[in-house]
Amino acid sequence: MPNDVTANMADEFERYRSDLKSALSYVEDGSFSWDDAVGLLIIQLKNTDSLNKARRASHATQIQLTSERESVEGSKKTEDFFPTLTLNSSFKSWRISIPARINIRNVEQLSGAARGTTDSWRPDSIQIRRRILNDDGQGNGNPTLQICYGDDLMPLREQLNVDDYLVIVKRKSESSYEAFGVKKDVNLGSGKNMYLSANASNDSTVFMFGRLTVNYDTVERKAGGTNILLYGVPGSGKSWTIEHEYCKPGCLVERLVFHPDYTNADFVGQILPVVDKDKQVTYEFTPGPFTTILRDAYINPTKEYILIIEEVNRGNAPAIFGEIFQLLDRKVEMHDGDDGYPVGTSEYGITHKHMADYIYKGPTHKVRIPSNLSIIGTMNTSDQNVFTLDTAFQRRWRMRLIENNFDNVRSSLANALILDTGVTWKRFCETVNTIIIGNKSKMASAEDKRLGVYFVHEGDLTFDERAIPAEGNATLLTEYNALLGKELLETINDDEKIRLAEIREALMHNRMFPEKVIKYLWDDAFKFNPEALFDTDIVKSLEQVIRMFVYNKGKDRFKIFKQTVRDTLYSAQQQ
Repeated sequence: MPNDVTANMADEFERYRSDLKSALSYVEDGSFSWDDAVGLLIIQLKNTDSLNKARRASHATQIQLTSERESVEGSKKTEDFFPTLTLNSSFKSWRISIPARINIRNVEQLSGAARGTTDSWRPDSIQIRRRILNDDGQGNGNPTLQICYGDDLMPLREQLNVDDYLVIVKRKSESSYEAFGVKKDVNLGSGKNMYLSANASNDSTVFMFGRLTVNYDTVERKAGGTNILLYGVPGSGKSWTIEHEYCKPGCLVERLVFHPDYTNADFVGQILPVVDKDKQVTYEFTPGPFTTILRDAYINPTKEYILIIEEVNRGNAPAIFGEIFQLLDRKVEMHDGDDGYPVGTSEYGITHKHMADYIYKGPTHKVRIPSNLSIIGTMNTSDQNVFTLDTAFQRRWRMRLIENNFDNVRSSLANALILDTGVTWKRFCETVNTIIIGNKSKMASAEDKRLGVYFVHEGDLTFDERAIPAEGNATLLTEYNALLGKELLETINDDEKIRLAEIREALMHNRMFPEKVIKYLWDDAFKFNPEALFDTDIVKSLEQVIRMFVYNKGKDRFKIFKQTVRDTLYSAQQQ
């Protein structure tokens, strides 16, 4: 191709990519960026491409690309966007499906609907058909390629009218296309045109189809997938650790939570009734989040995927995993003559026809976790009424204890004062945890009952100064009760109504710390011997504990604790 033509194509590519990025910036996420595009196929729809269900004669079901004639020197044919398809040109006609994705937000935007979906992409396919037009009966005629839109492409196609655009994007070294709809007010030229980036290598826009299917088992794939289980006391920073140490920029993350009612069907998938377009009920396999992310990782071998499972032991994990429990055994090294799968792939494959059909498009394919998918779980060691994880299950995970200390906790939290008490969160937490550890004889698994350093947020500790009693009132409780009495007798004036509303809001805020932390200490950590921490000569119930803390002020809030505890809190604060 002459250099000036190549340069012109690259200039046009940059122009249209910029226009698309401006018009469809909202489709960008961790899995797609316009900056990664190396090829654009822009098709302006004409009357012959019209979609009109009310008039069957003009209800076209395909978009014709240019024919497979020789192109003009120095230009490229539009069908070269799918160059490997011509490998099958010896056949008179054929039809194949190419992996593609449709952006759900794009469809919603075209339809004028509010963008309310939390899902960004629908994994679908683009069907490419080769036909012989004007066939003379002897196989001679005009061969042409057509994009066919059936159930897959139809939700997008239905939103486009004559002169609107169908845009198909190819990203470098990625194994699927993306299809977008663009309204005609965004001028993307006319006709059906292909544009390539100047940085696109010869194979940037080519799929390795082999026998017209992508063999993802043999493509180069990110390695190192693993299973990691983070455990520790509630609030020790397990989720924080995942976000800051494991979720690298560019990796794709899905998060779910196990609970007692969560089942294998929820996790893997199940057969559910589906109403088709003819209002007929059929039964189809509906994938769960595990199967969905496994498929996404399988067909995107260069991307890193992470499935985060919070609260693993709050559900019956061995039952939830079921037969895919075997997949947690990962290959740790390569051997001569082995199956060739990279390190991090499941060591053994399992038979699951529904998963296999959804993931691999073949029910007999063995199911494996690909090497570019990691599973990270979290587990609170102190939770009661949860399921135990047996040794066979735990040994398939890399266990990591998240230490419960303030070494790497942000100072805004560690040094935050608890309301108006003058005691920092760090000092309070360390003091109470020391007492918990020393209480082993009275408490089973005392270490697991400690307060986690992230048990609270800064907002739980701040003091709402509207809770300071107004002038003339000895305590907030005195002022509050007086205003409540006036409200009850309907003798309250407007200024008093405003003050009463302020007190209520302040109390609701200032209750957050005692309702979260003090309640946990009374109901759980010191449930069987509250006298180890609390002054049980003064407080006999949780109601008394909360009331005393809320309506006192300053140091007096901690009168709920023994004198020795208070001395430790304040003597250490003054050093």
